[in-house]
Amino acid sequence: MRDFFEVLEQLYKKVLLGATLENDNQDYVFYLNPAFSDQAGSPVMSSECITTPGAQGERQPSPVSLSISVAPVYLKSDAQEITLLQLTVIKVMLTRILSAETQLPAKEKYREIIQVLLMSSDLDSKLTCMLQNSDKLLPHMAAKCLASLLYFQLKEKITLSNSWIVFCQKNLSEYSESDKVVYCLWTLTVVIKEIFKDTCSQKTEILKQFLTLFDTIFEVFYNSLFSQHFENLQETSKIVNSLICFLELLELLIASRIHLDLHFTCQRILFLKPSCVLGVITWPVEAFVKRKIIVFLKKCLLWKVGEDLCRGAAPALTPPSCPLDVDTLALADAVLQAVDLGLLRTLPVHGQPSCFGGEVQPGCEQLPGPDHVILRAASLLIIKSLEIKFQNCASAKEMKVDLQRFMSELLTFLKPHLEPSVLSHNPCEWLSRVFIEQDDDMLEAARASMGIYLKVTRSSSSFLSLCPT
Repeated sequence: MRDFFEVLEQLYKKVLLGATLENDNQDYVFYLNPAFSDQAGSPVMSSECITTPGAQGERQPSPVSLSISVAPVYLKSDAQEITLLQLTVIKVMLTRILSAETQLPAKEKYREIIQVLLMSSDLDSKLTCMLQNSDKLLPHMAAKCLASLLYFQLKEKITLSNSWIVFCQKNLSEYSESDKVVYCLWTLTVVIKEIFKDTCSQKTEILKQFLTLFDTIFEVFYNSLFSQHFENLQETSKIVNSLICFLELLELLIASRIHLDLHFTCQRILFLKPSCVLGVITWPVEAFVKRKIIVFLKKCLLWKVGEDLCRGAAPALTPPSCPLDVDTLALADAVLQAVDLGLLRTLPVHGQPSCFGGEVQPGCEQLPGPDHVILRAASLLIIKSLEIKFQNCASAKEMKVDLQRFMSELLTFLKPHLEPSVLSHNPCEWLSRVFIEQDDDMLEAARASMGIYLKVTRSSSSFLSLCPT
């Protein structure tokens, strides 16, 4: 058993360096063919997951190839350690295949090994089975490995595993308090993120192929997740994890619509049913979840979704289309309706300020203060919603009434957290006090405020010119 582990360690070191492997592919497949572990950590043979490394019928590797040649004999305490190392080697190998820094001979060898694992060992199905393990570490590593493998398959135009597609469709068809939901969402998000930041010219076609498989199921899961009654759930932490993962997935879906000009229902679901997401703000959920939703909605209105999820230069923004304008207006209207219903009164503004490096050290005093992230995001969300609504409104009277009502609501929300003199000197001074050094948000708020001002004043002038003297 120890010898088997040492062979894997040698292989890991070689692949990590991007070294060319000289032996027959089957020699490496013998050691990389992972075993699925049950809850106790021991190998399992089942009708769903046939997953024993060095399975019967496979030839033994050549002794010359990896220095040590031994058929593995598993002990319960060692099985998971072996599997985790196998998954680590496969993950690094996939990373090396996709890296431009890997030498071509080494890259081709790694590609051949992965292809043999897929064809002869049903690797993707085994990884899917591991997601169902009760252990935390093994499913996490399997999900990371599976995400890289799926992206590799898409790039290489290899048909995706039907077992994984069925697994995702089954677990996302209805929300359940299961870790499987999070692993599905996380894997899907990583794959889309990899496609989104790829520099190849075919990434739009690759993403289109991928989203076609899940377009309907994303809408089903959206409806199921946001229809939950939070107070009735037994493990609220699980729905919070699902919410966070799904919001990140939604952001990528919307970003792909804007930047890659794709058109799927799942990319529009937020705009078609915005009240579902806005309703979460009324749930008795942790403050960071509400903050994340407000920031997410703000980015959607500003067409800035996906910017912090992609490494490197941001993709070129395509000109807003008519359907996108219509959807943005629907979201802006939903936000203003929520404000009318008391949205701002449900936002958690007070709390312990965030600190670089974690929690405040014992014995160190820190003055309590408002959550400036919430104040800025909520302010910009309302101002931008008003600007978008006014761009599509022809009634000067209606605009003035809405401006008075919503700005009064916003300033009432901000007043307890601003210096008393701020609102008395200049009616616009609150902008600089709320956004402080946040240049991007301040610029967007100033631009939206100017847009509101110009639209209202021009509409009023036009209205007066039409009135009889």
